[in-house]
Amino acid sequence: MKLRTLKMSFLALGVLVAFPTWAATHVLTGNDLTVDTLWEMSKPGEKVTISPEGWDRINKSYQAILDATKNGISVYGVSVNFGDLKHQKVVTGDVEKEPNRSASIKFNERQMRIQAAGLKPWLDNRLVKMSMIIRLNQMASGITGMTKEAANAYMNYINNDVYPLIPSRGSQGVNDLNWPTHIGLALQEEWDVIYNGQRMPSKEVHKIIGMKKYEPFGLDGIAILSNGNVSEAIVIDSLKRAEHLLKMSPAIVAAGLDALNGNVSPFLWHSIETKGWPKAHEVSESILAQLKGSYLWDVNDKRELQDPLSFRSAQWTLAAAERALDNLKDIVNTSLNHSSTNPAIAINGRNDLWYSQLPAVKLLAIDDKGRYINSVANFDYTQMALEVEALTKAMAHVLHNSAWRMVQIVDDKRTKMKKYLVAKENVGGDCFANVAQAVSGLYAEAMGLTNNVTIYGLPTSIYIDDTFNNVAQTADRLRQMTNVGYEIFAFELMHHLQGAEMRQKEQGYKLGEGTQKLLNQYRKVVPFVSEDRIFTDDVNNSVEFLKNLDPGTVAVKVE
Repeated sequence: MKLRTLKMSFLALGVLVAFPTWAATHVLTGNDLTVDTLWEMSKPGEKVTISPEGWDRINKSYQAILDATKNGISVYGVSVNFGDLKHQKVVTGDVEKEPNRSASIKFNERQMRIQAAGLKPWLDNRLVKMSMIIRLNQMASGITGMTKEAANAYMNYINNDVYPLIPSRGSQGVNDLNWPTHIGLALQEEWDVIYNGQRMPSKEVHKIIGMKKYEPFGLDGIAILSNGNVSEAIVIDSLKRAEHLLKMSPAIVAAGLDALNGNVSPFLWHSIETKGWPKAHEVSESILAQLKGSYLWDVNDKRELQDPLSFRSAQWTLAAAERALDNLKDIVNTSLNHSSTNPAIAINGRNDLWYSQLPAVKLLAIDDKGRYINSVANFDYTQMALEVEALTKAMAHVLHNSAWRMVQIVDDKRTKMKKYLVAKENVGGDCFANVAQAVSGLYAEAMGLTNNVTIYGLPTSIYIDDTFNNVAQTADRLRQMTNVGYEIFAFELMHHLQGAEMRQKEQGYKLGEGTQKLLNQYRKVVPFVSEDRIFTDDVNNSVEFLKNLDPGTVAVKVE
């Protein structure tokens, strides 16, 4: 079944931030949630519901837990305590019967309290909504063992845009633990939420939206607090920002070539084919499309035979980043529809493998119908953390090239124009003579974000939790890299479009269609430098321009 969207209509006010005028209702099936659909769902006003098949899987996975306790099987987080306290009994026998039911609720509520130890600042509302949607979708996949009451509670918060205050710091990235527990605390009316832009006690908000206090029962407690859904949301936010920056890159590279009087040679199909690496054809064709109609397609006796590598290899660094982005998206898309908790509930497990009938495996079976409860480490995020770091490192190469292109474009030996891109009318001016110093500081900041953080940590739970992924920290570094990327790109863009417009005004050259589109939009924000001026406002306006630019508005389609 494909994810369905009902009654979709919204007004985008920006690329990274969009607010709907008419909300959509999205159907969670438990098996086809993606980064891109989740990004749309997380906007304010967007609502979700669960498919009939998803509800069926929720009920079956919950029933598996009940049957396991009835059959005397010890279930981690239900019949026994957590971590090094797992030898302690919580309930014995059927968990639904009293006094077991009350004991289970009391245990879950207590666990929710003692895990809460995160640090501000609070997570952005959109990321909170995203993390709740991920958990709800994983419920619908039938692998969490959570109750239908938990699913309805999450859906109430999502559909009413109720955002529990979730800390953004203090996770070792194997499971977030003290972050998502704040969702449970809010649901059980012991923590604050953001509602209609105001911080309020969740108990008051429940009265407003007509919601009863939620009591976590059975496997709900550990499934709410012991997962990586918040980290996944942070990864997605960072990924989407990086994706936006990369989508703009071909237009910026093309503008630089127009300013440089550069060569199209390195980007031609047969040039790329001689190396054959992934994504390079797509990136190169995007750059060349921006140059449709440009003077660069004409022979020019002032053009150098070879351009600096920051121009000539732009397609390779961008291709590397695009590939890293795709790899990260693939692993996140898979994670969204699978379990990130312990224990794992299997309602369609296999019993026909060579080891299926061996005693240690049969001990985990609830019955002979493929239902199992297994101890796992599904909140391990090593693969995702490494893919985030790979993208961060690839982005560093993109920014390296960007900074160097900016340095090259002010060199009169390269451009055969006035040094520092001083316009003809700027008599006695110096224009961009010292701007590179600011970029040098940004460049150092970006390169420092490439250090590995995935293997550092302090063993917890009396040394049971002794591995660390720090996936949220890797995502934070990717976000910082992207933020610095907008800033370095802003300087590059200011230089390239100054040079491109000088080609147009002073030499009568025709710019590429994409460069012209970009120039027309940019000049509404930053004027041509016809005389020396303070550049601080120009640079900051350039950053905001890039953050809010829809790459589609400057793209050029070719037949």
